[in-house]
Amino acid sequence: MIAAAIALAGALLQTPQEPDRAVFRVATRAVRVDVFVGHGGRAIAGLTAEDFQLYDDGKPQSLESVSVEAVPLNVVLTLDTSTSVAGKPLELLRDAASSFADQLAEGDRAALLTFSDRLSLRSPLTADGAILKRALEDVEADGATCWYDALFAALELLESERERPMVLLFTDGADTYSWLTEEQLLPMVRESSAIVYAVTRGEPTTVPDRRTSAERARWRQVRQEHALRTRVLHEVTDESSGRLVETDSYERLQSLFLEILSEMKTRYVLTYSPPEPLREGWHELDVKVKRKGVDVRARRGYYYEKQN
Repeated sequence: MIAAAIALAGALLQTPQEPDRAVFRVATRAVRVDVFVGHGGRAIAGLTAEDFQLYDDGKPQSLESVSVEAVPLNVVLTLDTSTSVAGKPLELLRDAASSFADQLAEGDRAALLTFSDRLSLRSPLTADGAILKRALEDVEADGATCWYDALFAALELLESERERPMVLLFTDGADTYSWLTEEQLLPMVRESSAIVYAVTRGEPTTVPDRRTSAERARWRQVRQEHALRTRVLHEVTDESSGRLVETDSYERLQSLFLEILSEMKTRYVLTYSPPEPLREGWHELDVKVKRKGVDVRARRGYYYEKQN
């Protein structure tokens, strides 16, 4: 199954070679760690290298630079266009993605990837928001949902991008059609350098009439489906140091997309060069901030594989 998913993404992205899982190449000799620092949900600005402590496999590292907004974004908008978003929801989703494109800063690039029971790369990475908006006009809603495969394809699109690679994923339903399984997807997220933000429908709040057994059974089913969908989305976003946002209204998609874009721009990029020789395999990362009561979200590690 995983071979089929790799072949599918390779055909879509025109990259038939095996994915390169290394977070950085030997030639660059630098590791970049994207970090969000906040308090009460709000980003904390103005931090410098003196405010951070970074450990690679438990060993303290000397930071070479700390950058914020100056680092451009490479974002893959990965949008659910299955049957469940047909009609007004799709219109609101288009509006949200269009507003996102309008707010891209100079140097930022974005791509548009849609999915139902098939993947469609509507636009490659581009700095031209008008191209993205034209691509959105042709999007229609139909079919099942394969967001596991779509996220894998988005990560592949970003594999060679060293400047702040990120995925903004929207899905309103559980995965029903992917080749990839949850167990196959999570290691790929872990070994990618991309950060994943996700937006999804929130848990139903209306409690049915307890005297109606059919309504009770349907309500339990909907809650179970929501729990499964959000559990995997939480694991994906947590693993990559992103965030999952739930909403009960498609009308909020536009403000949520822009909120996520704003948060992306407040994240810090910490750069350091680990001493040689660098051990191949998984490296645990631990990022701390020398302030009390702050929320720190950073990737848990990176995978190093020596290039031939």
